[in-house]
Amino acid sequence: MKKALPLALAFFIAVPAVASAAQINYETEVEWGVNLRSSPSTSSQVYRMLPKGENIHVISQVNDYWLQVQTKDGQVGYISADSKYTDYHSSPSTAGTGTITSGVNFRSSPKVADNKIGSISRGTVVEVLEVTNAFWVKIRYNGKIGYVSSSYISLSSGGSGGGGSSSGGGTVVQPPASPSATADQIISFAESLMGKVTYEYGVRNTSKLIFDCSSFTQYVFAQFGIKLDWGTRYQKNAGQAVSKSNLQKGDLVFFATSGSSINHVGIYIENGNFIHNTPSKNGLSINSLNTGYWADKYVSARRVL
Repeated sequence: MKKALPLALAFFIAVPAVASAAQINYETEVEWGVNLRSSPSTSSQVYRMLPKGENIHVISQVNDYWLQVQTKDGQVGYISADSKYTDYHSSPSTAGTGTITSGVNFRSSPKVADNKIGSISRGTVVEVLEVTNAFWVKIRYNGKIGYVSSSYISLSSGGSGGGGSSSGGGTVVQPPASPSATADQIISFAESLMGKVTYEYGVRNTSKLIFDCSSFTQYVFAQFGIKLDWGTRYQKNAGQAVSKSNLQKGDLVFFATSGSSINHVGIYIENGNFIHNTPSKNGLSINSLNTGYWADKYVSARRVL
């Protein structure tokens, strides 16, 4: 009897876990073989390939590029959000109301451009219509509909969520990481590629990690849901202009190495340093903005976080 009691207890403890797993709806079907990864990055560990026809549960859409999913054997991981891989279709999450946490620009579209409607002061409660993506929230304010950065609004529960799971009557939408936290992740990821990336002008080969300067910055930021066009002529106008004296981690920094036209880009780290993909090193290098070769090549900077 002394041996039978633990066995019985183990049986009754295990039953709820099995029942809980059975309640999950594996609503999404894999339509093309896709890697299940340990984190939302192409450099992360591949657990296995999910074959065509396997049903999975989408826990959440991390950003435009990644889904967090659970397989029938209970494994949680990340797959590409590209529509060719699954039949998953996201619906915007509704969040009821939100409180502005710091003065923020109210814009007519979800991007940083010449689209400012006005400003909303700290402490203002607004109606939230949808969480458009990880970076923008659609709201109604003073009778007008527009967008604010998700970094400046605290969301409360309410409405009905379309894409994620919830308990009770409303969906609580978690705000994304702050720009500073995202910048730290971007820099950490970029530095992890040192010794792995090689330089080739006009190339963007993500499988072999061969890039030029701007396809490298595009690749790095894309891992965190931030879309940049390929080419310094486009990236030099992305986001908002920032002065050299006000540089922050994660800012794009631009240079002119021949003549006055911008032809090189890197990512500002901190303390006057930046990381970039450069032909002189045939790969990644960390250099100073203020001393050495790059000091008098610096032209401008843009903030995209």
